[in-house]
Amino acid sequence: MTNSIPTKAAIIGDLGESVLLLPQRLQEALAANDRIKFCFTVLQAAESHAQHPQETPLDLSAEGAAAHMTAADLETAVTMSRCDADGTLHIPGAERIRRLILDDIASMNAPLSLAGVAEREVLAKRQHTLAAALPAFADDRIPAGRIAAMTRANRASGDSLHILVMDLHKALNGLQASLADESIDGARVWRVDSADRPLIRAFMSGINETAPLKFDHPGLRTTVTRGDGRLIIQNDIGTTDAHVLVLHVEGLSATLTYTDVHARRLTFFQSLLKPFGVHWDDTRARHGEGLAEGGDYSLSIGRLDATDQQALERYLAFLGSRIVFLIDWNHARKRLREFLRKEDTVRLLKWAADNNIGHRGFLKLGGERLLYEAIEFARRTPLHYGERLHEALGPEAAFDYLQFVLREASSGLLQGRSERFIRDSIKAELARRLHLAHSGLLAIGLTHAERVFDLASAVREGLLRCGDAGAAALLERTARRARGWEQECDALVTRIRSLARRTSTPDIYAAIMHAADDAADGLEEAAFLMKHLTGAVPADSLVGPVRALAALVLDGAQASVTMFEAASHVTPEGASEDLQDFFAAADRIVGLEQDVDTVERALISALLASAVDVRTFQLLSGLSHALEGAADGLSLSALKLRDHLLNDVLAG
Repeated sequence: MTNSIPTKAAIIGDLGESVLLLPQRLQEALAANDRIKFCFTVLQAAESHAQHPQETPLDLSAEGAAAHMTAADLETAVTMSRCDADGTLHIPGAERIRRLILDDIASMNAPLSLAGVAEREVLAKRQHTLAAALPAFADDRIPAGRIAAMTRANRASGDSLHILVMDLHKALNGLQASLADESIDGARVWRVDSADRPLIRAFMSGINETAPLKFDHPGLRTTVTRGDGRLIIQNDIGTTDAHVLVLHVEGLSATLTYTDVHARRLTFFQSLLKPFGVHWDDTRARHGEGLAEGGDYSLSIGRLDATDQQALERYLAFLGSRIVFLIDWNHARKRLREFLRKEDTVRLLKWAADNNIGHRGFLKLGGERLLYEAIEFARRTPLHYGERLHEALGPEAAFDYLQFVLREASSGLLQGRSERFIRDSIKAELARRLHLAHSGLLAIGLTHAERVFDLASAVREGLLRCGDAGAAALLERTARRARGWEQECDALVTRIRSLARRTSTPDIYAAIMHAADDAADGLEEAAFLMKHLTGAVPADSLVGPVRALAALVLDGAQASVTMFEAASHVTPEGASEDLQDFFAAADRIVGLEQDVDTVERALISALLASAVDVRTFQLLSGLSHALEGAADGLSLSALKLRDHLLNDVLAG
């Protein structure tokens, strides 16, 4: 006996309430969208294999499963495809694939017509025009260039089936949002089972936990429905066209389909989910010329098989809580790379996500402008092109400061503090850290002072032992060591000059170290001249004053070490003993310079009164001049460093 009872759909249609069928038609349309995209992928993969038969064909099983299709009956379309000499493609099943695409496009348009969507007539007309223009793939043969014409997304090149499908999908998403007749913790939900509700609440608990971190940026809207026996969760993330996240939950399995125009962000997102051991298929490159962000994007599918319901809900909550950290991610990465080493930008964003801080607060406060303002405030001069904050503070110190900035921006905005207050806090913190950088520069100056002390010690010892047996070898060795120390001093000065350009007082550091390096140059010159004191050593009445000069310079070099050590600890709030140690050492150096002048003049008088040969006169006067120059350099560096501490550090 034939069952003559009419179907529910027919009854509803007869009653003129076909709109009640809309949810079902909409589910069918969204499934059709997935199938069309899969068919496009099959055609593109087949064309690629036909043109490059030596390469292994793509495995489309994951994408077929995501479209709720099996690839078995379409597998030969890829593996058996070939390209004729005229460019014509022979793809087994091509005509069937063509019919599937056109039928599914009609399925996508059906609910729009049923719902009376405003753009339905325009979309239907485009559908008719494109279908009429698409030739039959007789004998499964496709003319050259036809697949590219079907799948292109560049609107400037004219309409295409791919563009039509994109527009239909956009209209369907709008229709789906308007159909939601229930909200579960902020998710727009329709046609779900009671067993789905705990899963939806778990996902939304994660979304709602971190959603405040997006601040005023659009995004994170969630729609949920059920189709083909599985729960479907879609989150719009943000505003990027090809930034899509769709989650299918069936039993204890959760399959996540994620596409992104930024491969780095995809890798970043995968890293966020590592704690749950999500298994990801190989990431695949896709091309869509009409995308606002560029033609290429990446697709990856991640699967988690939970051990029980509680584990599944924990994963869904965690997944939901991570999505906010994808919004404006690449924007933040580009802004931060102006101030960090390249490898540290993603590390910082990962830290911000792992600690539920994020980067949107930083961007809301101006991003790089916020940091440039802080730098200008702390240095009193703007950052020059090509300069980096990590060069001024050091890589890890800059990373630590940017952690502070992201944390202060997010927490300040969440707490309702004024933006001015937050900006001032960020400026003051950088000023404090740059003062620490000042201490770091003086620490380098201390190393320079230690090398000058080594030079002074070597010259003093050489002058004392120049009359000993074997003195020639000693003085030659001393000259070589002095040359090495002087070159090391030059490198330290260059380093300080480079780093000092990132401070508010770059010229004073250059002046301090230029004077200090005069001491190194003078002592190296003395070591060179000292090599010629072998053989007949001049009388004590003449060489004695030179030795006295060397002793005074050594005393000054030792005081310079103490001076730089003390200066590196001086702050406006610092202990007074550091400042007293500095002034005592600086005063000692300046006083020694006067003693050096007295001894040098006595030596010149003795030389003029003696009957020494020209060689000895030139040698001793040269040594005297070199040592006097070293003493002048030590004295001048002490005076300039004193002025810097008084006028810039303590007054600031």
